Amino acid sequence: MRAAVLTEFNHDWQFQTLPDPRPAPGQVVIRIRASGMCGTDLHAHHGHLGARLPIVLGHEPAGEIVELGAGVLDLEVGDRVGVFWNQKGCGRCATCQSGRPGHCPAAQSWMNIGGANSELMLAWASGCALIPDGLSFEAAAPLFCGGYTVMSGLRNGDPKPGERVAVLGLGGLGHLALQLSKAVGVETFAVTGQADKKPELLGFGADEVLLAGDNAGAALKAAGGADVILSTTNSAKQIAAAFAGLRPGGRYVNMGVPDGPLVIDPQILMWGQRQLRGSSQDERSDLYETLTLAAAGKVKPKIELYPLAKANEARERLLAGKVRYRAVLQHQA
Repeated sequence: MRAAVLTEFNHDWQFQTLPDPRPAPGQVVIRIRASGMCGTDLHAHHGHLGARLPIVLGHEPAGEIVELGAGVLDLEVGDRVGVFWNQKGCGRCATCQSGRPGHCPAAQSWMNIGGANSELMLAWASGCALIPDGLSFEAAAPLFCGGYTVMSGLRNGDPKPGERVAVLGLGGLGHLALQLSKAVGVETFAVTGQADKKPELLGFGADEVLLAGDNAGAALKAAGGADVILSTTNSAKQIAAAFAGLRPGGRYVNMGVPDGPLVIDPQILMWGQRQLRGSSQDERSDLYETLTLAAAGKVKPKIELYPLAKANEARERLLAGKVRYRAVLQHQA
């Protein structure tokens, strides 16, 4: 199989011919049709995730199963599937036994057996989810990390009927958070510092677009505040400022990696019974809900398409902040 291989951190990926993978018991082989590119791919590219080289990156896969390992009973050859990050827990620890294998300290992911920037990918069957009919591989791919992450954030923010959600950080993850929040029927504001994004954000379903200036919290307070803030920004300064825009009892759900120390005013935290919550991919039902909403046309990732052969070009555009929302690599049919 042909694959884009990271052989040296911070250097272009090398296109190589590798042996076709064969599945061990409990595994499947997937012919990849599309693979999304995520900011976490940049972290891996720079050596920040502890990946062992050489490695094939890509953790937003979508394709068709072409081979089953022994003992795989709930998937079939020909199934259209994607794979999420943590595919399998150890099965024996307290976390696994309580039904949360994705949080197992020994969970296995694509970093253990290889990613999706290749013609074929090996995956644990327990990490695969069926792609609904009518949803293209290209549209599905970004949902297996980006969409899954922000839907878990939305559910962990626990918006109640009549409450307001605000989305901060309206890029690859944020534009999905905005659509998902609106799709489940919650009043949803977009908070941005870029006035030229306003028409697009309204098109994604925002009830209102707030121009944040230098202080997202002040902009939110002036608009009446938010009960839940879904934050995908990496700016620690912006996170700290936006926290003040929560209504009493509000929940700030952080899904970004801050670029420095995060300092929250303890009085704002305490006196208003406000909460700071962290969230990543959580319940598998969050992914199922995301895929179902996308198949119904209620969530549409905004994507730029590149052939796999231009993976390095796509990565550099993402690194430069030039990708408009999500980049997806298309693999030959």
